[in-house]
Parts: sequence; structure tokens; C-alpha cells
Amino acid sequence: MNETALTAALGEPVTGLERLTGGSSREVWALEAAGRRLILLADPPGERRGGGATFEASVIRAARSAGVAAPEVIAVVPGGLVLQRLDGETVPRRILDGLTTGTAGPRLARQCGDALGRLHTVDPGAVAALPDEDRLVEYRATLDRLDPDRPVLELAYGWLLERRPPRRRTTLTHGDFRLGNFVVDGDGLVGVLDWESAHRGDPLEDLGWIAVRSWRFRGPGVVGGFGDVQDFLDGYRASAGVDVSDADFAWAVVLGTWIWAVGCLQQADRHLSGTTRSIDLALVGRRVVEVEHDLLGLLR
Repeated sequence: MNETALTAALGEPVTGLERLTGGSSREVWALEAAGRRLILLADPPGERRGGGATFEASVIRAARSAGVAAPEVIAVVPGGLVLQRLDGETVPRRILDGLTTGTAGPRLARQCGDALGRLHTVDPGAVAALPDEDRLVEYRATLDRLDPDRPVLELAYGWLLERRPPRRRTTLTHGDFRLGNFVVDGDGLVGVLDWESAHRGDPLEDLGWIAVRSWRFRGPGVVGGFGDVQDFLDGYRASAGVDVSDADFAWAVVLGTWIWAVGCLQQADRHLSGTTRSIDLALVGRRVVEVEHDLLGLLR
């Protein structure tokens, strides 16, 4: 993607096109157009992440209509999505280091719970072509395909099946709601990013994902490394109008951890198969043993 092509797609002159660091699955570019600071999310050549840019734009618009903090969609362009650029920090360790007051972490936890609660009030039918996913089923199939002979993952899968809560609701879910996909400033949550994994599913998938140990980035808080469970669930209850029991939340954290363990195997397979040759993907694949260790601690 170059400035000429973007100018043609947006219908206004584009300047300052610069690739930014970050973005493990897509290229992230900064640009300016008509005095606005924008972001371009571009799929790697030959790949399309999730349902594509048009799908992701529709998800973001539905989320914003429910009051979820998210960047405004500017345009869908060939191979990518142009969004409003939000001011704030996205690097997890910098966010955690910046929470210097005693109230900052609890406030951010409540804000994240509020944002997720608002998202889960969106009618899934409001998003065209929203996939219907049961991640426990889908990641079981992925595990069988990639590496079925992993005793810890089999043990955790049996635990999840035996204790699975009844599906009480089906909602629009983000699919990757965690630190690393948030923009944060001194007042807390500015916006939620990376909507490419959105789907129709069990809201417990989102609720537990933010508390997976890998997404705490060595922070002390159970929720994202910065907050506790009660503040997070209080914020969720206030906007979703739904109580989440301790048992359901604990199950959700095990589910998220198990999914991430299988996800590590997926990342390695992308590299080893030659689909996306990347040392970063290979390194993530080696972390599966760390996540298995986390699972054993949770099951104990």
C-alpha cells in the first residue's frame, strides 16, 4: 500500500505514511488525510485475517453503537481498514508501569468490564456474516490435527467438558479482549482494538480471556495484570445487567488458558508449514509448555 493508492481509495490526499512497530498478524501504518491522524491495518500479502476488512468494520460500528470505546471506522480500502488514530499507550508493560496510583488499576478493570458488558448487549444479528463459533469444539479439532498427544491439554479438556456451565446467552464476542488490544491513557481505557476475531459465541470466552496469565504480562492483578476480578465483574454487571458467578469465571479462565495453549501450537504450525515464516511465531509455539504449567496450577 502506498500514498498514491490510499489517496485514490480515500478520495483525499494522504501524507506521512509510516509503518509502525507492533501488530503480530497485520501491518500497522500511520498516515494523515484532511488533517486527521489515521491508522491503516493492512493484511500481509496473500493473507486475509478473520472475515476481512468489511466484516471488521461492521463489528466495530456495532460495538460503537452500544457505547463501546473503539476507533471510528474511516474507510475500507483494498487489503485493509482505515481507522481513527486514538491517543494513548498500547504496549502492555508501559500501561502497567503507568498505573502509578492506587485507584488506576481498579478503575481500568471496571472500565474493561463495562466495555465488555456493553459489547455483550449487542444483538449478534446486527453484524452481517458473523460466524457462529464454539471455541471449545473448534480448538479441540485443532488440537487433534496438530498435536493430540499432550497429556496436560487432554486433562484440561476433560475438566472443561465435565464442568462446563450451561450456555445461558449467546452474544457478539470480541474474541481477543485483553491487554495488548487496548489503548489506555491517564484516565483509563480509550479504546478497544483488533476486532478481526469477533464471532457469535459464549460470553464466557471473553470474560476469561483477559485473566489468562500470559496476558497479565507479569503484572500482579488477575485481570490483565492490573485489576482484580470483583472490580472487573462489577463493571460488567453494571452495563450487561448480568451476574457472573465465581465458578463460571474460574471455568472461563481455564478455558482461555487451554485455548491459548492450543493457539501456541497453531502459531508454531503457521511457521513450520511455511504459511507465514516468522521467528516470532516459532518462539510463541515453544511457549506452550509455560501455558501447560499454568493449566496445571489452575486445575490444582
